[in-house]
Amino acid sequence: MKKSHVFDPKNIDVLEREERKIWQDPEEILGMVEIKSNFVVADFGCGSGFFTVPLSQKAKKVYGIDIQKEMLEFLERKIQRLKIRNIEPLLSKEEGIPLEDESLDLLVSINTLHEFGDKKRIVEEMRRVLRRYRELLIVDFKKKDTGFGPPVTIRVSKEQVKSLFEKRGFTTLRSKDLMYHYLLVFQRESEYINVKA
Repeated sequence: MKKSHVFDPKNIDVLEREERKIWQDPEEILGMVEIKSNFVVADFGCGSGFFTVPLSQKAKKVYGIDIQKEMLEFLERKIQRLKIRNIEPLLSKEEGIPLEDESLDLLVSINTLHEFGDKKRIVEEMRRVLRRYRELLIVDFKKKDTGFGPPVTIRVSKEQVKSLFEKRGFTTLRSKDLMYHYLLVFQRESEYINVKA
């Protein structure tokens, strides 16, 4: 099994800093996808909930999914403090999403794709839980030295990500370069023949 590179929850304060909004503004990023008030959404790799909370203000239900209990405990405290009722924290397993097939109207994954060991498997999982013709939002670090973030060696380029998803039943709808990151919006297509590439 390929090794994953998970963010250290000891550094959770980095995720919550107010200045993060300068280079990774939730309103700007979430404005790139359609979010209706009746949508069921997942923030996959939610971390501290920096995007989960803004999502909860736009959608009917939000799953905050993470592989680390410490992150979900932090999110739970945040939910209680802010009295939010439509976020459900969920603990995921390695390379798996704990949701039913075609249960989501939107899936968001911010700064997480580089962390997964088996990226092909996780893309297939994303496709499995997303309803047909719904959107998937990916944001991750550009594959160059940005002065902070994960090692460049484990980062995945925008072109690699496009290829990874397009080979697994997604169409690229939109693309945008942010200060340190790229943003890609995909649409899940109806049909898909499993490939090994």
